[in-house]
Amino acid sequence: MSKRVLLASTIGAVAKSLTQVCEANQGTVSSFRQGEDLIKELVEGKHDALLVEHNFLEGEHRDLLARIRRNKELQDLFVIVYAPAHLSKEDLARTNGSNAVLTAPFTDAKISGLFKRAFSLPKQCLFVSGCAYDEFSMALSGMGYDFKSLPSAEDALEDDSPDLPDFIIAEYKQSGMSGLEFLEKARESERLKNVPILIAYNGREVEDIESILKEGVDEVILSPFASVRNLKRIQDRFPLPPRGRRLRALVVDDSPTIRDLVSSMFKELDYHVETAEDGFEGYKAVQRLKPDIITSDYDMPVLNGWEFCTEVRDHEDYKDIPIVMITTRATEMDVKKGELLGVSAYLAKPFQKDTLKAAVDVAIANARTKREQETIAKFVAADTMRSVNNMVEGMEDANKGESKFISVLFSDICAFSGKCEKFSARKIINLLNTYFDLMVEVLSNHGAIIDKFIGDAIVARFDSGDPEVDALNAVRGAWGMCRELERFNLDSFEEVQSRIGINSGEVILGNLGCERHRLEYAMIGDNVNIGQRLESSAPKQGVMISETTYELVKDKVLVGERQEIEVKGKKEKVAAYVLEGLK
Repeated sequence: MSKRVLLASTIGAVAKSLTQVCEANQGTVSSFRQGEDLIKELVEGKHDALLVEHNFLEGEHRDLLARIRRNKELQDLFVIVYAPAHLSKEDLARTNGSNAVLTAPFTDAKISGLFKRAFSLPKQCLFVSGCAYDEFSMALSGMGYDFKSLPSAEDALEDDSPDLPDFIIAEYKQSGMSGLEFLEKARESERLKNVPILIAYNGREVEDIESILKEGVDEVILSPFASVRNLKRIQDRFPLPPRGRRLRALVVDDSPTIRDLVSSMFKELDYHVETAEDGFEGYKAVQRLKPDIITSDYDMPVLNGWEFCTEVRDHEDYKDIPIVMITTRATEMDVKKGELLGVSAYLAKPFQKDTLKAAVDVAIANARTKREQETIAKFVAADTMRSVNNMVEGMEDANKGESKFISVLFSDICAFSGKCEKFSARKIINLLNTYFDLMVEVLSNHGAIIDKFIGDAIVARFDSGDPEVDALNAVRGAWGMCRELERFNLDSFEEVQSRIGINSGEVILGNLGCERHRLEYAMIGDNVNIGQRLESSAPKQGVMISETTYELVKDKVLVGERQEIEVKGKKEKVAAYVLEGLK
């Protein structure tokens, strides 16, 4: 659906260029005629945006932006003021209430970016490749991204369309110009020099990946490109704008004066604002509005600030909404109590707009950091996070390593490549994620640390410090995985069979990789390799344990006959047993 834009201008020359770019971004422009009521025109025309020239905001229109922000029917109107390159303080003051100021030179890319914000358009990805990655493009489109592809790097460099992509994914190996050559040329291009570029690498060679990173690429996307992990990384790096709305603020205060003051400050910051006069009404407003930020007074009838905060934090859907407490009570004891209840920031009365903005920014930033940490925790093991945090805080050397006696577990799905050819990407991803959810829950219940996922493989370690406990937990976890997989196959559209290998012994743990670009907390050593080889030798739907592991748990397990397994890279065979049950 085309967006309606009203153009109020005194200069016709610039207006034509602005109109062309607006129409290229799904907008329809109409011009305001002198002598008419601009506010009335905006309301009756149901305009989505106002594009107003800076000199227009003089004389009878000097308070135009303030009038717009006071009008309830125009709360979601996106206002863009276009102006010369340099504005005085007085001129800048004239733009108060606008969503954005567009300054000369009025480039197509700059204008297009503003209209994308105004219309909440999806982020656009340009895929540069000689091959068609339909699943990748379908996945991105399904997430809400606008997807465009060009067959070669040369085509991408010659493209002069005004619609500049938000990011580019370029295939590493292409006929003609390679992905890295394209990266170099793009950085020299006036049009593409500031556009983030991701390199899609269909391989696993560490040397290639390191050489790509050394070229200053923003991100390396490894195959399978349409994996959940890759899509999540793209979503986190290039978040989609909220559709059709501004940020929402809820102001809860029993004082009409404070409510009006805080509301007006939020409106100047381009928030949609609702108010409530006590904690009870505030909680009902939270349910209705689900705001992006809440400010609350402490002393209120019915539900005071503490009680209101508790109600919000106790609800799963609202627990992460940042809350700024506005109060004259900000003693050390109050602050500590507030931290326990989930208060994001304090604002002491009296205050100015800048103070409110600072407190809101802190609260929103803290909430965003918390969400990011929770997201990262889904992808990174807890001890890895501790290692990273320690390095950030200067407590630990990045090159530090340690030797530990632990138990390692490797699990892999049998003949999974064949399954990938039988089903769509969506089905495969759903199958894998359901399988991982079940297996990881079993392992976590037995004290496992999930080291990594490698395709359809799970790598876990058990390192509580007690070798017997770790070995037993690993064996019990593996046996539990087999039983859970049997139940999984009863309801699954495709039967999944796995192999599991377990070994116990000394391994080296530390940060591995390129210190300048990317490190990974990982485990290496002969005993890690043995665990992996035992997995490949295990029977389908079975578990193979090393003799070292068996000696630690032999009183608590049932096993088959002792076997001699050939292990790649070792001259001597490795003794192992097939797990048959638990005592």
